[in-house]
Amino acid sequence: MTRFIFCFMVLLQFLLPSLEQTLENVTKLYDDLFSSYRRNIKPVNNHSEPIEISLAFYLLSINSFREIEETLVLTGGLSVVWTDTSLSWNPEDYGNTYSLEVDSTDIWLPWVYLINNAKEFEPVGFDSAFRVFINSSGLVLYSPGSILEAKCQTDISKFPLDTQPCKLEFIIWNGHAGTYKIISSFDEVNLDYYTKNSNWEVVNGDTYAQLDPRGYYRFFMSLSLKREPVYYIVMIVLPTVLLCLLNPLVFLLPVESGERISLAMTVLLSYAIFLTLVSASIPASSNPMCFLLIVMIIIMLMSGLTVVAVIITTKLYYEEEYFPGRIMKFFLNRKTKNQDVTPMGCEKKEKQLYNGKCIYFLDKLFLFSSYAIIVIILVAFFLYVNT
Repeated sequence: MTRFIFCFMVLLQFLLPSLEQTLENVTKLYDDLFSSYRRNIKPVNNHSEPIEISLAFYLLSINSFREIEETLVLTGGLSVVWTDTSLSWNPEDYGNTYSLEVDSTDIWLPWVYLINNAKEFEPVGFDSAFRVFINSSGLVLYSPGSILEAKCQTDISKFPLDTQPCKLEFIIWNGHAGTYKIISSFDEVNLDYYTKNSNWEVVNGDTYAQLDPRGYYRFFMSLSLKREPVYYIVMIVLPTVLLCLLNPLVFLLPVESGERISLAMTVLLSYAIFLTLVSASIPASSNPMCFLLIVMIIIMLMSGLTVVAVIITTKLYYEEEYFPGRIMKFFLNRKTKNQDVTPMGCEKKEKQLYNGKCIYFLDKLFLFSSYAIIVIILVAFFLYVNT
């Protein structure tokens, strides 16, 4: 309802037909209005009362979101509406001229600053000349725009399925507290002219005005940006899952093949190279840390432990003595039909048979425990990023 009233007011005031207005009438109106006009004086009759200013935000595009620098770069514009009592006239005296368009440098303007600016601290649209529309009742419409860089606190813990909130905070600094009263024209960010971004989706955008404890009114534009995750899932998540599922398969190879260590080392080196290649695509932050990066580090450690386990089992397989004692005897006695434990001093063939049973048991233990840990890690990751 507020949006409808605002649009109706603007259309009514600035788009009324002026069939009889001529260049002479407009020139005479301009001369009469600005002959004694002072753009450095606040345009109210009673300077002890605040001037009421309506603000609305138009989002045009999301240019980039730099997580490491915690900076959002966007293109947007403000719709600033107020009443200037010095710029009112009777339309009938000027050939039914109901509106006038002038340069922004000709009249008094409220200086709207972005408080959480990441670059030069200056009013929005200060470096450009924007036109100003005035109607016969003194209502002024000023629409400055700019490329804005705002500081936003980021949370990449759920990367690449994360949603980043960002709040742009505006304030009018033309005077002391109580000089201005800001009203939000709309409850939502205007997306009528928005151009979609391939990496970020705008899922929510709110605008509101608020009075701070020091007596200054502030205008807030709050955005929620959802990352488009397809690229990162294909390039990072899926290869990570594939490599971590491939790693425990080395325990299925027979020790006699001699390929267990080479396969384990190949997977470890492949994953190390993969981490080097994708490290630039993962946002770097310590607080909070990316959960996907933690998962990748754990998988890297598991890959290293797999190499160690393969070396140990290979060494034990070719040992000429029995191992490792009563605990292994207990498991072997439960898993095999032969309940007799081979005594010390038996032939070499019996020693290899006994060691082979031990290695078989260790391989199964390492295989199932590795996959159990991997499943727990992956389930925890997907549950975390989807909550």
